[in-house]
Amino acid sequence: MLPALPQLFAGILSIVLNYVATFYMPKTRLLRDPLETLTTAVPLVLAGHIIILIFMLSAVKRCSFKTTVISIGNALLVTALGTVILHGFIVLFGASLVEKFNHTLAFAAYLAVLALFPTFISLSPTDPNIWIKCFLQHSPSTGPEIFAYSQAICTLSGAWIGAIVLPLDWERDWQAWPISCVISTYLGHAVGVFTAFGWSSFKHILNKKKNE
Repeated sequence: MLPALPQLFAGILSIVLNYVATFYMPKTRLLRDPLETLTTAVPLVLAGHIIILIFMLSAVKRCSFKTTVISIGNALLVTALGTVILHGFIVLFGASLVEKFNHTLAFAAYLAVLALFPTFISLSPTDPNIWIKCFLQHSPSTGPEIFAYSQAICTLSGAWIGAIVLPLDWERDWQAWPISCVISTYLGHAVGVFTAFGWSSFKHILNKKKNE
């Protein structure tokens, strides 16, 4: 049996959700009006991830109603705080503090949802020490831990990679802030899902051979 199938299923659902909410459902296209696109996409992506989290907690992990509500509250709180913190980091990395403030805030919210919310889908509910093990000690070992870690790291890395092309003097439409970062954030999350599946599968095979 393949490892961490529920996390893979949730990850693929998340990829599809992110694509539809970002590139299909908004009335305007990302290249034409990134702010309006993100203003539409962020609530849709957040609502979709809440539904996925509820499904994972109630149907897959069989958690109680109280545990589900607490996990959703924690995920929303961390995502909100993450938006503020990421906005600060984005400004420190070169985005204007005043000019296109709303664009930066909308992108920070988009990045926070894609990078942080999936970690709760994979790990909740769990002991705080597991979070420390994954994100402070950088040593995920189980399938859910690997999916949480890989999605977060690859999504954040994708956002950073997308910023590389912004200062280049190519004068392309997609170089307008924060279009390239939105696209690379989406791609980074998708890469994170499939990297986690490959990583956890390889680890599962190695452990199986050791136990034989």
